[in-house]
Amino acid sequence: MTAKKAKGFSDMNLDNIGAVVDPTLKPKTTKPTGRPKLNPYDQDKKLTFRVPADIHRQLRFASVDQEKPMVEIVVDALIRHLKKYEGK
Repeated sequence: MTAKKAKGFSDMNLDNIGAVVDPTLKPKTTKPTGRPKLNPYDQDKKLTFRVPADIHRQLRFASVDQEKPMVEIVVDALIRHLKKYEGK
């Protein structure tokens, strides 16, 4: 009984490697990687603060109800609040 010889890299024909590419295997466009931009304020400064659990829960429900990110609701409310002090 003889053992079968495994085909190694030295036995392969690598002359045209990469020359013929099946277009069905390669995507035509690439999708952007990373986090998607979910709100219009994503390039602005970051502010971190703590809120009571019941306020966070109400904000989360409002986010689902309005189909908006929580940060967008908070920033819009903050802008409305600060407009009161704009002329002072």
